Amino acid sequence: MSEIRLEVFKANRGDCILVSCEGETTTNILIDLGVKDTYVDCVQKRLEEIQSRGEHLDLLVLTHVDDDHIGGALPFLKDNGSHALSNKISVRDIWLNSYRHLSHKRTAEDINERVRNSMARQIVISDTNEETKISATDGTTVAGMLYKHHYPWNCAFDGQAVIERKKPIIINQEVKITVLTPTVEQIAALQRVWLEELKRKFPEIIFNDDEILDDAIFYASHYLEDEYVFDDVESISRGSLDINEGRFSEDPSVINASSITFILEFLNKRILFLADSPPSVLLHQLQALYPEMSPEHPLYFDAVKVSHHGSKRNTCSELVKQISSERFIFSASGKYGHPHMETVSRILLHSPYETIRKLYFNYETHTSKSLLRDDWMDKYKYLCRFGEIIRIPIEDADNEGEKNGR
Repeated sequence: MSEIRLEVFKANRGDCILVSCEGETTTNILIDLGVKDTYVDCVQKRLEEIQSRGEHLDLLVLTHVDDDHIGGALPFLKDNGSHALSNKISVRDIWLNSYRHLSHKRTAEDINERVRNSMARQIVISDTNEETKISATDGTTVAGMLYKHHYPWNCAFDGQAVIERKKPIIINQEVKITVLTPTVEQIAALQRVWLEELKRKFPEIIFNDDEILDDAIFYASHYLEDEYVFDDVESISRGSLDINEGRFSEDPSVINASSITFILEFLNKRILFLADSPPSVLLHQLQALYPEMSPEHPLYFDAVKVSHHGSKRNTCSELVKQISSERFIFSASGKYGHPHMETVSRILLHSPYETIRKLYFNYETHTSKSLLRDDWMDKYKYLCRFGEIIRIPIEDADNEGEKNGR
């Protein structure tokens, strides 16, 4: 039987999900690579298994530049070597937005050699307390490795920014992807933040087509930590005696808002991947694609990867009232209190359902363990699952009725 398999790896505070669509052929899509250790600890062996079966990665989606989403990409790209040789696995396309995809005006003037050398000395990646120097010639950020090893980069978008499209990207005859975000407006906001931060870090910088500017973007983004994150730690439901959705205040992070979010469709199934995006623009994009979508006519997905590790600032009741699913996926280790009980509460209280809902967690956390109450499960109609591979069987399209129809 054809099926979708989702492996939500233990990526510490980050995301790393392998989607395998098993039909006439197997389509493998890797979404993010978590923190630096995620590749060696979790993903390397799986990629070797895929390669040993004569398969490849049809797509690697690096949703945005936060360390907990792209941290493992650097050791993977180093290990895999050049695109032509692919020591571990062949990758058909990589989606990632960086400096090269911005639309601002560029000068033909070269960066002063002294300034460029100074940039190269300053650029560091800091996943823990250790710092790795960036080579001006080799490039050891993700962008530098993509350049150095000639990987296909945003090929489905003709080398331009990955951006929302109403028309799906056709991966093959069985799989297609509809990109929801970032929008043009979100890319413009990201551009402003990135260029301002580059000017702040490197006052003598000029903006041209030098590849070091992609490295510089990754360096600068590392220091653009969400200002609210520490306020986000305490969840009102700690110690609460019941489900409580709390007050909603949307995530203000421009970088999170630039996340690549999308609908993946495989035959008659569809899954919603929300990266770290805030909900307001997602709701707008979904309503534009599906005008019939409303609380009275919720849109069904076979699974939903919940945004931003279950942060209470990235899932609102207005969104979940209009989407329905049997499976909600949380990638969170408990860092910053993620997933928040407010997020789970909004799903359980407001998301329409016809069957028992399954909540999938890749870690046992304060929140996930507190949900293991028979009275809550009976009242709110859910089950908790921990660390298991998620399998979604493909039924005949005729048996699916209306729920998966556009």
